[in-house]
Amino acid sequence: MEVTRDYIAIASDVAASLRNLPSGHDFVVRVVQTADYPVESLTPQRRYNHFYAENTLSRRVLILVLQDDCLVAGLEAHEFTSLTFEVGASRIPQQAIAVNACIEKVDTSGELQSRMPLARMMVAGYVCSLQRYSKALDVESVGVHLFARAQPEYLFAKSQHNPGKHTLDDIGLVKWWQHTMQYALTYAMRNTSGSLLPVALESDGDKCISDTAVAYCVVPGADAHGAPVVLGNQSGFKIGANGTASPSVDWKWGLSHPAEAIAHNCVLQFPDDPITRLLAKSHTQSWTVAMLLEMLAVSEECGSGHRTAYFSAMLPIASTQLPGLPGCNVTADQGSLSFEDYDQVLVAIFDRDMDFSATDAAKTSSRRFTEFIDQKFDIPVVAVATNGPAIELNPPVVAPNTPPAVNDLSSMVRKKRKVTK
Repeated sequence: MEVTRDYIAIASDVAASLRNLPSGHDFVVRVVQTADYPVESLTPQRRYNHFYAENTLSRRVLILVLQDDCLVAGLEAHEFTSLTFEVGASRIPQQAIAVNACIEKVDTSGELQSRMPLARMMVAGYVCSLQRYSKALDVESVGVHLFARAQPEYLFAKSQHNPGKHTLDDIGLVKWWQHTMQYALTYAMRNTSGSLLPVALESDGDKCISDTAVAYCVVPGADAHGAPVVLGNQSGFKIGANGTASPSVDWKWGLSHPAEAIAHNCVLQFPDDPITRLLAKSHTQSWTVAMLLEMLAVSEECGSGHRTAYFSAMLPIASTQLPGLPGCNVTADQGSLSFEDYDQVLVAIFDRDMDFSATDAAKTSSRRFTEFIDQKFDIPVVAVATNGPAIELNPPVVAPNTPPAVNDLSSMVRKKRKVTK
């Protein structure tokens, strides 16, 4: 577990994804991350099992995207690398390494100059960067997890009042995350040069491997009949137009564990998460996964009229060398911050004087924050110029200019008969 994460490689992967946005735009990517530090297991109750041992390291990652020196998008994630030892029925210790990333926050400031899927491409670049680190650890897949809950702002203070920001409601955010995960997983698989599968297929002139990522989604309080509303038809293996296989995502409804399994033994408990807070109660020791979902549906955070969703996916890792920059160094965490320094960065971006409600205030707040980062930590940045095709917006459907039909109700009106004396 000496392999460390390279923050420059993270920024480069995000920049490579942003490069696919419509041409004519310049962005700067900043990545702030902590060094690895030991934390409690993501399944803390398993420590009472005498046949199981786990060592877990964690790091915090903050990705910021700027345009014309103004913060326009950001992502914060929590990454965990776990080394486990377990003695099974054969009495032979089995060692395994697991990598899981929890995307905690994604936000925009409303200051993006043109309409484009910047946040979605930023997520895709981050997910792609996870493959490089996981490949160095020789793991077959990496877990990507998130809890989707609609809020007016996550990272940029007062941005909810910015007229350029498009805030989604509960179900709108759930659908956005499903589409974003779909794109990010396929993008990450498409941008590799190898696969766990032995057969490689040529597609559109580039080597494209027939991988399938398995993703799970569940909306507490909704049953499987509501899955098509969120997932649509995006599941199963896809075949390209030219007859070759292409990376795809197999969507499943629910958590990624059997319904009858004991929740404490298998459900990952991430920091600042409703599941973690619920399972921290002493009376939950015997809860199954099915019972956990039932209680989430009536909890204060996921029930009471709220529509939230849990997403998790297992991204297959290429079995050959990934292209581009190496994503790890077998050295110390050069350029990584201490946990205390990272907290200072968060305090600076969440400062009460930060204001993204209007353009002038947003530029002033961005300048104050970047000056603090440069003077305090001197973290290098990665610049990128976009060169992708223009986004074609669907024109509004104009109804024909015909007068509306008038309902003739005269035949339904009964006339009162005259009474003859």
